[in-house]
Amino acid sequence: MQNKEMKGQPLILDGRATRDAIRVRLKKEFGALAQPRALAIVQVGDDSASRAYIKQKMLFGESVGVRVTHEKIPSDAREQAVADCISALSANPSVAGIIVQLPLPAHLERERILDLVPPWKDVDGLSSASRTRLAAGNASGFVPATARGVGELLAYYGISVAGKKAAVFGRSLIAGGPIVQLLSAKGARVTVLHSKTPVEEAQRTSRASDIIVVAIGKPRFIGREYFRNDKTQVVVDVGINRTATGEALAEEVPRVNLVGDVDFDVVKGSVYAISPVPGGVGPMTVAALFENLYDSVYN
Repeated sequence: MQNKEMKGQPLILDGRATRDAIRVRLKKEFGALAQPRALAIVQVGDDSASRAYIKQKMLFGESVGVRVTHEKIPSDAREQAVADCISALSANPSVAGIIVQLPLPAHLERERILDLVPPWKDVDGLSSASRTRLAAGNASGFVPATARGVGELLAYYGISVAGKKAAVFGRSLIAGGPIVQLLSAKGARVTVLHSKTPVEEAQRTSRASDIIVVAIGKPRFIGREYFRNDKTQVVVDVGINRTATGEALAEEVPRVNLVGDVDFDVVKGSVYAISPVPGGVGPMTVAALFENLYDSVYN
């Protein structure tokens, strides 16, 4: 653990520092492999945010010695064209992992496309087979990158979840749902909070929890009223909200201003530890993806 809490200040869960430590380890691990393997990214359409995230993955891959290929498919392509591309990558022994960059065009059914990726190459952990395994309490397979990133960030700072009360705001396929499953698999007692949860109940549950993970996509929605103000709670902010104001995303996506789901400046004085946005879970997601890729080769 690199970051030390300063007197009177919360412990900042620094995703960039954690990512960089993982990068050093992965570079050695990938370098020791007898045969280099590639990561293939399948993109349907030309979403601008997707282009930025793909660039992150390609840069990280280059930094750890992994070849990343970018398979671009026109936005009006039929499902069969996507299936043919994924099938060819699945049969290619030099490709260790395949990810389908989300979002997909509206005419394509997301779950059907994700399930085209074979389980042993599903390094994003988003196929129904991977999700079913994690839901059954088995975290030994490919854990979706955002959830794994949250787990790795907590572990880097020595924060155990076993036996703890955890509240997770959100239940999406990519973030909230897998985070709930991962924390449960690691022994936490998890309560799921979502848009249908009454505000008073959500605040009461959050105040009673040891670890709070927020993934709801509402900028600065979670304020001080959700916390005990005794500086014992841990907050992980998964939200990535583009706004006219907010801190720039630095090297990850230039000239984009982001804020999290948690009102960082208001909340930080009430908790023991908190992850910032940007610079918290975001960098960890890319690192976790390549950890999954290494696992696909090594195992």
